Amino acid sequence: MKFIEYAEKLEVIKFLAVHKQAGTPKHLAEKLNVSERTIQRMIQQLRDHGYPITFNRLRSTYEISSTNAQ
Repeated sequence: MKFIEYAEKLEVIKFLAVHKQAGTPKHLAEKLNVSERTIQRMIQQLRDHGYPITFNRLRSTYEISSTNAQ
C-alpha cells in the first residue's frame, strides 16, 4: 500500500471514529479493503499519535470522543 493511500485510510478511520460509525474491526477492514490485522495496526498508530480512540462494546464501534479529538 502506498503512503498516500495509507494516510487516506487513517483519515477515514479518524472520521468514522469521531462520528461513531467505524463499526467492528471486521467491518472496518471490509470498508477499507485491508485485513483486520492492518486495522489493528492503524488503530494503534492513531493511539500512538495521541488520538484517544477506544472500542465501545455496547455500540460495537471504534470511537474518538469529540471533546478529545485532535
